[in-house]
Amino acid sequence: MRGGWNDQQNFTFDEAVTGLLTFYGKEQLEAFDEKDKRVSVYFEGFIKGGYPSEVLDAIEAWFDMNPDSACERELNDCLAMNNSSWRVVTGQAMLINSEYLHTEVRVRTLRLLKDGDATGALEEFQEAVSDLQAGETKDAIVKAHKSIESVMKTALGTSEHLTFGKLLEHLLKGGLIPTYYQEFLVHFEKLALGAVKERNRPGTGHGQGNVAIDVPRSLAEFVVNLAGAINLFIIERWMETKGAAKGGSSSAKAKPRW
Repeated sequence: MRGGWNDQQNFTFDEAVTGLLTFYGKEQLEAFDEKDKRVSVYFEGFIKGGYPSEVLDAIEAWFDMNPDSACERELNDCLAMNNSSWRVVTGQAMLINSEYLHTEVRVRTLRLLKDGDATGALEEFQEAVSDLQAGETKDAIVKAHKSIESVMKTALGTSEHLTFGKLLEHLLKGGLIPTYYQEFLVHFEKLALGAVKERNRPGTGHGQGNVAIDVPRSLAEFVVNLAGAINLFIIERWMETKGAAKGGSSSAKAKPRW
């Protein structure tokens, strides 16, 4: 029997509750009521008033008893519409977008950009993240791409107007980027530019006509996160190089993450 909310007998809920009680080692589930007090609840109350981690546990317990791909799709649609970082994949709750990368890549990138006085890149990457969060996917990709160009310029100590390819060429010649990374970075530029080129085609630029050309959020998220990782790599390599030139150890170049 599928889950429902109409006070009907529901064996799936009963089994999910049993699983949760076994998992927690408790005799009853507890959650917050309307007065913010922890009280004894059944499955519905646990979903409505539990801590976020408890709600995720309940979802997983329900899917353990009733694997339903259609419900999984509907649930993920709801999570996406509410800008949640969580998705349910084969019945398991997983962080699939910004939370881990925001902590481990974006925040660290922003801090290193600030430490390295790469102010232009810092602003562009911050704007890329903000545009992504606001749903401006094309602008997010463009600014993420520009932030890498600015990081390259910072590492090269130049303010010249050079293309991505020329900047990459100089970094390779200087040994800051290993030659075997060249193709990866070239493909990143193709990915970033290719995702937004549609708007520059005749009939789509200067107003996109009757049909708006959208970039999927998933693709924009991927490009922004990838740009963060590339920025992190280049700025760390640059700071290591600066430290080596001064006779210091690479571990002393940047401030601790936390």
